Amino acid sequence: MTFASGYLLDVASGQAAEAEVLHEIGDKQILDWHTLWRPSLHQGLINLAANEGSRASPPQSVHWNWQEKANHPSQIWAEGFCVVCGGETQGMMLVNLVSQHARLPGQEGKHLVYVDYVETAPWNRARLHNPPRYRGVGALLMRAAIDKSFFEGYKGRVGLHSLPQSAAWYESKLNMTSLGEDPSKQNLPYFEMSTEQAIRITGRRSS
Repeated sequence: MTFASGYLLDVASGQAAEAEVLHEIGDKQILDWHTLWRPSLHQGLINLAANEGSRASPPQSVHWNWQEKANHPSQIWAEGFCVVCGGETQGMMLVNLVSQHARLPGQEGKHLVYVDYVETAPWNRARLHNPPRYRGVGALLMRAAIDKSFFEGYKGRVGLHSLPQSAAWYESKLNMTSLGEDPSKQNLPYFEMSTEQAIRITGRRSS
């Protein structure tokens, strides 16, 4: 089911590429993960070792298994999203509407969309494949999380625990508020987006 549409940057051509945000992680996405993402990740790790040598630090999501994540019993309340461009799955995201509540001052305890997992295809990560194929996948997925929050009446509120390697992106690119490391989640940094921040990103009203 198409949730939204948008554009990615095709790095090779420098042109905008039309993309769809689907409100699902379906058989096509899992097939792409098996047949496209995993070989691309393998080659990307080889590229990373060649470029950075012994100091290379692999992506902290390297062990993620999207087939298990999308179908795990613990994800009964989760909803999947994906970005499709050029007939291939460029990114995937799982969100939860009930597992977490807002922590920011002024909105404590209110409902939010919690991003359980979000990942872009290996060929879109510059450290693994330089140049990457597309830019903007993560931003498009996060915009979908914000739009989902507005749709549910949560006024744009979004929260997530970030892998340490990605923390700077959420803070500097999305301007989410860092609430520090969370001891209950293996000391992962926790970020939250307020209604005001969501409005600035989307240009829409909270009502």
